Amino acid sequence: MGPDLIARRQLEDVIFPFWLANGIDETNGGFYTCFDNRGRSRLSTDKFTWSQGRFVWLLARAAHLAERGLLALDRAELLAHALRGARFLTEHAVRPDGTCAYLLDERGAEQPAARSVYADCFVAMGLSELTRHTGSDEWLPVIDAIVARAAADIERGDPPTPPYPLPPGHQGFGAAMILLNTRLDQVRAHEAVHGPDPVLRERLGAAVRGVLAHREPGGLFTEMLVADPAARDTVLARHRNPGHALEGAWMVLEAGELLGDDSADAAVLASVSALCAEGWDDEHGGLLRYTRAEGRRGGGPYEDLIARTWTTKLWWVHSEACYTTRLAAVRHGDAAAGAWFERLWAYTLDTFPGGDDGEEWIQIRDRAGRPLDEVVALPVKDPYHVARNLMQLVELGEE
Repeated sequence: MGPDLIARRQLEDVIFPFWLANGIDETNGGFYTCFDNRGRSRLSTDKFTWSQGRFVWLLARAAHLAERGLLALDRAELLAHALRGARFLTEHAVRPDGTCAYLLDERGAEQPAARSVYADCFVAMGLSELTRHTGSDEWLPVIDAIVARAAADIERGDPPTPPYPLPPGHQGFGAAMILLNTRLDQVRAHEAVHGPDPVLRERLGAAVRGVLAHREPGGLFTEMLVADPAARDTVLARHRNPGHALEGAWMVLEAGELLGDDSADAAVLASVSALCAEGWDDEHGGLLRYTRAEGRRGGGPYEDLIARTWTTKLWWVHSEACYTTRLAAVRHGDAAAGAWFERLWAYTLDTFPGGDDGEEWIQIRDRAGRPLDEVVALPVKDPYHVARNLMQLVELGEE
């Protein structure tokens, strides 16, 4: 069975059945995502807007695939849930200044929490994917206001990035990548309604350049651009995150395709295999969360996270790597990336689906692949990366 059909079966038989049964708040709107890593217990009714926006995105994309006959799911049901989720966000999470609440309670009341541009961007991305599917211009002003504010903060170099804020003078790859992803979805939303927009396309090109500014001559991506040379020998500055860079790679390739600009393709394709080789665990298989995690300790929550979890095997690292390598192989003819896909795909299917250990996919495992009852970033079990990447693989199957 080809990877597109395997991906489709996982979506139809495992992932969407779990979330449609357990994740939809029919009473208040929005979605429940605070489950334990095994999917057996709901731990809280809190609603993190980070995951709420992602859920809208997933439902809208799934509705689009169902409409095209690529998923045997109820398009009308998916779209109805996405629309209710969008209204829950616009009524409760989006503020007049283009920022978004970070945390809501079950009914949508904002809870005290620091702002994060990640939460902002995921709300914009969810509304953008819904716009792209429906063709309605209802959410475009909200999307544009959120993106404008988030982009200003990211491009200034000091965006708020809880739950792992960065020290002054550090520009993280994650902020550059989320801006690229958000710009890509924003452009697609506008063009679904109004056609090409040269200004938005130029801003998308600038976001591509922001991601490529992190690329190193050998093909890896530095996770932190550090202004002070004296701070470049720390764990925070020296570590690498191969999965993060692989995720950004497909965004650069897809943005280039939309813009009709393949000038970055050769460099990014060269990076794909280099990043896989950098992260691959020769002892146990799979990709390590972090590599090169050595140097002077400077302290702080982000550095503590690196030191504590560098050996863990994460669902999102592997699903993103699978899509990137498959995209490079199918659409760009990269044979080396194709070989990496086969290796990564086999490991991913052997490791992350829950089976007897839990419902849906178990997102966090130790170096040897054993389940860990932990959370990553937010205290949620978030289907976003797995479902997004599996849907992308299904779409690639058409090619």
